[in-house]
Amino acid sequence: MAVFGNYIHESDVDNFPADATDNQKLDVIKRAEQLIEKLTKDFFYRKNFVKTLDGNGKNRLFLGLFPDILLVSKVEMYGIELSTDWWTYDKNSVYLKPDLIGSDLAGLQYRLGAATGLFPKGIGNIVVTGVYGWNVLEMPVAIKKAATMLCQAENDPTLYPEYGGGLKSERLGDYSYTLADSQRFLTGVEAIDKLLRPYIRKKAMLGAV
Repeated sequence: MAVFGNYIHESDVDNFPADATDNQKLDVIKRAEQLIEKLTKDFFYRKNFVKTLDGNGKNRLFLGLFPDILLVSKVEMYGIELSTDWWTYDKNSVYLKPDLIGSDLAGLQYRLGAATGLFPKGIGNIVVTGVYGWNVLEMPVAIKKAATMLCQAENDPTLYPEYGGGLKSERLGDYSYTLADSQRFLTGVEAIDKLLRPYIRKKAMLGAV
């Protein structure tokens, strides 16, 4: 049985031990990919999410997600699904449709700003379901290469030179990697860090407007 991760295939890694089982190979691939996601704060594939939020009483609600929103399929308010006639979304938020047309009183109130916003204030009263991350065809070549190199480095720790001093060790499951307080170092391997650094999410978590 072939072993696939989200970013790489077992054939991308050329130094698995000859006696490595499929499960062992998959564990190595998963650790590498999870580390990339931890460090970049992103998913380089389409990943489902369900996000519970506090309503803010306004017409826009930021979801507080680092990966870009690719799709919002459902918005629920107090357990009731909100019609898609009312809302749309961008890569950071869901919001009242700017061109909302309605002849009923509620629609008029929304347009005039005479009622509370689309997302009434509450605690955990809004649930948004959708997809975030990257479209599969857009996955950067550098991410695939970094995942491959991380697997190779786990199979053979002497393969890639690490930085000098100033590092501290951390673990992600069974996988050990290194960090520095200055955040100059990511994995401890300079060549891999250079691949990952441009893809680290630094998205500002905007407030409601």
